[in-house]
Amino acid sequence: MMARPLDRFPLVRTQNPEELCAALSRIYAEPKLSPEGGARKIDVSINHFQINDIAMGYTKYGTGMAAAYPENNFALQVFPVQGCGKLTIGKTENPLDQSHGTTVSPGTSFAISFNVEYEHLVLVIRTSALTQKLSALTGSSARCPLRFDQAQDYRHPASKALRDHFFFLIANLNGSPSPLPTLALAEFEQTLMVMFLHANRHNYSHLLERRAPAAANDQVRRAEEYIEANAHRPITLEDLADVAGVSVFSLCAAFRNYRGYLPLTFLTQVRSRRQSTPS
Repeated sequence: MMARPLDRFPLVRTQNPEELCAALSRIYAEPKLSPEGGARKIDVSINHFQINDIAMGYTKYGTGMAAAYPENNFALQVFPVQGCGKLTIGKTENPLDQSHGTTVSPGTSFAISFNVEYEHLVLVIRTSALTQKLSALTGSSARCPLRFDQAQDYRHPASKALRDHFFFLIANLNGSPSPLPTLALAEFEQTLMVMFLHANRHNYSHLLERRAPAAANDQVRRAEEYIEANAHRPITLEDLADVAGVSVFSLCAAFRNYRGYLPLTFLTQVRSRRQSTPS
């Protein structure tokens, strides 16, 4: 049988709704399930992989179903890969298919329903980590809770880029004969949070879109020197901004202006160069 996404990280395989609820409560929140036609047996496969503040999951339910989830302390994005359904928040229904996904804001309850062919991947980000990343990127504290637009259209460049990057990581986790290095996973986690904040419209998007204060070329060089000296350990955007003496927002803008790429891109280049150079 062809391997499913994240098959190396199984969470549960069950035909029992109670066992499914118990597994989901350990990683998300316990839902109220309503299998189609009142079926007492299901055929569920759930895979789950946790980095630090980000988790990735795959679910195939094997039957049509409706589920209601309570509020929780994460932001969630659903990436349907087969079949169709809808996710409802309040009175707003959002389609779920291979062209449309949905984003759930932190602290929001929702309901989801789908047909028997439905499968999806999910990206889950801890609220505190996402808020800290937003503050670093904008240079200001988030005083109000993050609220995201619900609908996603993967024809939009930023949304498609997030989806492609997310699927690339999952493919590598599935196909790699050995675990990805901790450094690589830390960088993927940072990148996914930054891309998530840019790809999904929210109540702080205007701060991300404003013009950044100019950072000088020597501040870019300072960040590059730090990367060269510390590429053997995890490096965050916040680390680089502290070294350069500017905000993350200004540093990223300066890298785009002077180098044509972002700081973490340079970090990846340095590590790739060292791996390919004989010792």
